Amino acid sequence: MGLSEYDGAWFIDGWQLGETPKKLTLADCEQLEKNCWYHCQRDAAGLPEWLSAVGVPSSIASVLLADDTRPRFEQLEDDIFLLILRGINLNEGTNPDDMLSIRFLYFRGSLISTRKYPSRAIAEARHQYEAGKGPANLFALLITIIDKLNRNIEIFLDPIEEKIEYDAEHQDEADSQSLADLNKRLLKIRRFLTPQRYALDDLIQSEMYELEAWRIPLLNCRDLVIRINESINFYIEQIQVVNLHLSQIQSEKVNRNTYLISLISIIFLPISFLTGLLGVNIGGMPGVDSAAAFWAFCIALGAITLFEIILLRRMKFL
Repeated sequence: MGLSEYDGAWFIDGWQLGETPKKLTLADCEQLEKNCWYHCQRDAAGLPEWLSAVGVPSSIASVLLADDTRPRFEQLEDDIFLLILRGINLNEGTNPDDMLSIRFLYFRGSLISTRKYPSRAIAEARHQYEAGKGPANLFALLITIIDKLNRNIEIFLDPIEEKIEYDAEHQDEADSQSLADLNKRLLKIRRFLTPQRYALDDLIQSEMYELEAWRIPLLNCRDLVIRINESINFYIEQIQVVNLHLSQIQSEKVNRNTYLISLISIIFLPISFLTGLLGVNIGGMPGVDSAAAFWAFCIALGAITLFEIILLRRMKFL
């Protein structure tokens, strides 16, 4: 099948790498060329047909086009491997923790990448080539993109530590719901970054001869993912500590208020009893015919209240 026979909307752009990178057109995609990068729109019509036309097996193509995948590395042949990674979603109007899926297929000297939504890491690499710069070979390009994906995650996480520290220092003002939402976002990110570390581990341990010269840069990328995972785990534990302290503060407030209400009830219990007793409308109530009885009764109530307060203070309830 020729390219003219199906829609080319799947093709975002491509580059032939080297000292002077050359931008590829749709017409250059009739077959895969070595040291060329083909960046594709994963959900666009025509991509499955193109992958089949250039010799990519349907079992591999189905992984590149799957709706939901986790980070993984799989070496299929000596010169074929599949790498799936996740990155922070920095597109406008989206949640960063709804992480982007970037899929790479190294296929006999060519690199095919697919995406559903734009990735800033990929965009930066494309801008480098448009400026006549950028990595001169596919493995250097792959490592550059992996590093940018990790750096963007690290930049996104930097303000989180400041927010947690601020809430820890101003615990009376801390919004527990805000911390709960932040905790959920961190858990979503950790869900993908943990297997991403193992995917890079598998890539580093693969037996591809071409990767030998890139072990140290890949180790640096893997170490950055480990550090990011450790930071996320630390933030989650820190949020739990802050939330626990906030719960203790709230419990203390409730207990203090309950205690205060109980003391007020104790003080007014005998007064309420006496006023209720004297409010009974039956004959024989003392002081009914005396004009001074009301004031004497008020003084007696005040004396009882003062006595109770002194008694409670001596018993260290106040």
